[in-house]
Amino acid sequence: MANALDLFVVPLHRRNGQDQAYLQGLHLLAAPRRAARGRNDERLVLQLSLPPEITLSADQQHALLSDLAEGYFRTAGSVTAALREQFERLNSYFLQLNQRLSGATPQAARLAALSMREERVTLAHAGPQHAFRLNQTIQHFYDAPAAGRGLGLSSQTEIRFFQTELAAADCFLLVSEIPGGWNEKTLMGASGQKLSTLRRRFLSEAGQELRAVMLLAQPGSGRLSLMTSFEDSAAAAPPAAPSATRREPAEAASPSWQVLTPAPAEPGHAPAELEDTAAWHPASTASDSLLPGPPEESTGPAQAEWPPRYETQAEPSAILTLWHEISGRATHFWRKASPPLRSFFMRLLPDEPVFNLPRQTLTLIAVAVPLAVVILVSVVYLQFGRGQLYQNYLTQAQSAAALAAARQDPGEVRQAWLAAVHFAQRASAYEQDAEAAQQLLAEAQLQLDGLDLIERMDFQPALFTNLPRNTKITRMVADNTDLYMLDETTGKILHAFLTGGGYKLDESFSCEPAPYGGAIVSQLIDLALLPPRSHPLGASVAAIDANGNIIYCIKNEAPAASALGEPDSRWGKPNAIAVEEDTLYVLDPVTNAVWMYAAENGSFVGAPRFFFGAQVPSMQHMLDIALDGSTLYLLDQDGHVAQCVFNEEGEDSTPCTDPLEFVDTRPGQRNGSVVSGANFSQFVITDPPGPSIFFLDPIVPAVYQFSPRLSIVRQLRAANELPAELVSAFTITPNRAIFLAFENEVYIGFMP
Repeated sequence: MANALDLFVVPLHRRNGQDQAYLQGLHLLAAPRRAARGRNDERLVLQLSLPPEITLSADQQHALLSDLAEGYFRTAGSVTAALREQFERLNSYFLQLNQRLSGATPQAARLAALSMREERVTLAHAGPQHAFRLNQTIQHFYDAPAAGRGLGLSSQTEIRFFQTELAAADCFLLVSEIPGGWNEKTLMGASGQKLSTLRRRFLSEAGQELRAVMLLAQPGSGRLSLMTSFEDSAAAAPPAAPSATRREPAEAASPSWQVLTPAPAEPGHAPAELEDTAAWHPASTASDSLLPGPPEESTGPAQAEWPPRYETQAEPSAILTLWHEISGRATHFWRKASPPLRSFFMRLLPDEPVFNLPRQTLTLIAVAVPLAVVILVSVVYLQFGRGQLYQNYLTQAQSAAALAAARQDPGEVRQAWLAAVHFAQRASAYEQDAEAAQQLLAEAQLQLDGLDLIERMDFQPALFTNLPRNTKITRMVADNTDLYMLDETTGKILHAFLTGGGYKLDESFSCEPAPYGGAIVSQLIDLALLPPRSHPLGASVAAIDANGNIIYCIKNEAPAASALGEPDSRWGKPNAIAVEEDTLYVLDPVTNAVWMYAAENGSFVGAPRFFFGAQVPSMQHMLDIALDGSTLYLLDQDGHVAQCVFNEEGEDSTPCTDPLEFVDTRPGQRNGSVVSGANFSQFVITDPPGPSIFFLDPIVPAVYQFSPRLSIVRQLRAANELPAELVSAFTITPNRAIFLAFENEVYIGFMP
């Protein structure tokens, strides 16, 4: 089965010093049977945190999150694109809500979303949120500037994405605010502990207040379980949600709170691996989905209308459930009503035993009548309902497009076109040949691309044959005819060369970890192109391992290797290299250093030189380096860039700017140390003419082009569909071809 881990979700809620079993704003959902492409086998956990000024009831919050979760699983494409669409919908709702609170200070809602597929976790934060992955170490996910202030304060939705992987026995925490009683000792040693033990520890050390969610991964088959009460706690049951005053007709019968809970091995007992941990409770289900709306006699502020809901056809399981309910009610009604009716008609027609029918005939009538009603309603809906829904959505899309044409402010124009895309997509779902909706959707997408400086490229598979399934390409370099790829799985370099119909893998190329004379090369971590004809043996690529050994890769020959001169501070953990003008640069974040090795006869020998002078930027979280002449750029994991200019004249003459400011002229964006909504993992500097810095956003996926002064030029995205995985590596050739690696799949596209 695709999912190898079961995920157990435990609410951690303490209010006024009292532990609660129910956490308002928590919602979880496993992928339904008819999930959109790319959503199969995923599990979603949402945590909404509201300030006291936003008075949404538990019922209203549940309806919001239920609609969000269902919308996510109906949205095809990448995980981040689907999450972003739902975050933007929720942001629009809270923005309307704040606009109706005339005279009051706008309040921000915070949302954390966790999507898990197999062992891979994608985490999204809107507003200051914390998340921790706990195993033998503590991994903290927090980036308040990129996540923004929250939802409902502006039309721009700021989201910070993170990725990680969970292993069995890993614990994950979602916390809106870290309690004052927690410290490093609280979070250490969580791996392998029982749920009840962890829950007791986190609650007891939290103080008076805590709102958090704990998730524990265990070997299993991909189930998602909510655990709400524990044997060692006297937690209260969840409060009953107030009844909603408005309901929308159920278009598809689906649980509004869907939790897949494992069946216990014996009544009253949890599975063996979690024995004495928790009492299991199956989730309740509802037959229709509630729209958030204020109670009839609400004295609180007026509520905003939730954005239009997505329409779907009922699943077969939902239809069967509805059918069994109708037939059961019909049979029950017949049994209750037939005796008095029979008595009445017998008095009218005493000589005609009208109701002396066989039981089988009565059962057939009880089944046939409701079935005929269901068929009739379905026919009416298919003939008239879908057409009406199509026309309604098309009209709203056309209105949004007209509004975009009438507006002057670029930010308002962008929001109007976003609305046009939303309604046009909904309209297209109801007509197979919805030409008007498709044309409007294409026009709206084109307008949005223009506002966001997006240019579309056609990407095609680059290699004649796919690489083995366990291959994971993490770094690539290329010239106009050769492509070199670093496989993280084996730690070796792969080579492909250009032919008349594409790139062919060079089976004779050998460049991998092994003993080479006095150097024992371990798993390679990064590679760089060497200047043409600079190496005496004809090496085209150099790569290093984490121990400071360098290997020179040679076509049709065995590689050569040697040990780099060790720095005075010894090696920490090198993670990136670059070659510029016959000089090798090695980034070592552990020792906070960049070391320079000058080439002698094409090889990098001799003692290293420290790049910096008196001013040294913090490099503990740097991911990548690149050179533009004597100017060094460093990319941090939070997306900011540091720039240092080397100068030979003295130790104080290498100035650094950290962080460097991005200049973003797109509507709704602003200048800053990071690019809002982007998650950069690698970057490349291209040579003149027209030197540029290209950054990879592996999530969208997109390649951002900036000038050397970090002024945005454009975004490059795919015009066609790409694999659903994250981009694991990229590179750009001198003739402006872009390679994207999706682990073992490599695609190529040419810049417009």
